[in-house]
Amino acid sequence: MCLICKQKSDQAESVVLHHDIIHNPATVFHFELQWIGTTARCIEEQLKAWNRLVERHGLKLVEAYVTQISDISSQNAFQSCFPIRLAVLPPSIPNTESHIPEYTPSKYFEYALLHKFDFIVDVEAAELYPDTVDVIYSYRRLPYKYSQFVHKTGAAFVQVIGGSEGFLFLTNRLIGRLAPKIESKKDSQPVSSADDIRERLSTFCSDADTLNAFYEEQLALLGTLPENPPPLSI
Repeated sequence: MCLICKQKSDQAESVVLHHDIIHNPATVFHFELQWIGTTARCIEEQLKAWNRLVERHGLKLVEAYVTQISDISSQNAFQSCFPIRLAVLPPSIPNTESHIPEYTPSKYFEYALLHKFDFIVDVEAAELYPDTVDVIYSYRRLPYKYSQFVHKTGAAFVQVIGGSEGFLFLTNRLIGRLAPKIESKKDSQPVSSADDIRERLSTFCSDADTLNAFYEEQLALLGTLPENPPPLSI
């Protein structure tokens, strides 16, 4: 899709928008912009217009990194991921495939924990797709080794490593470019917001008693699910 910037420049300017037709409703929407030969003002005005539009539908426009966050240090020497380890390993679940249609069985507790902290699936790990499925995304340059989540505020990303290694956490330092002017001083500082999210998540994961209670809660919830849950309505 080609978008033309109007009444903002005395020359023809266009932005090429890539989006993927195939989409999993459990994840975020992905778009990529290409703007060779386009002024920064045109891009800024277009993003502001989109942000106002999507907010009417309860969505949020967030600028994100092109590659997975575990590779960020090779792209930016001034950024690195923060490791968040699990004090207690998640328990195993027998017959998981019939009980947890929404999460990947091998990382059920990690996914559930991130959902508890308002994270949403961004990109699934390549190994989770069956060999018979060849998934190609215009915005993705390389396969993701680990499943990646984004916080609903857009302030942070997390990748699920699994086992005792837990997660990798990264503050989204790009979000300030799209953040609207808001009255709350705390909400207007994405880095401070990400620090708060990281501290709460890290504290939760480092407390063995808290983790065990969470695991027991999730196991109890799994026990209440029907053996064959009904299909999702469209």
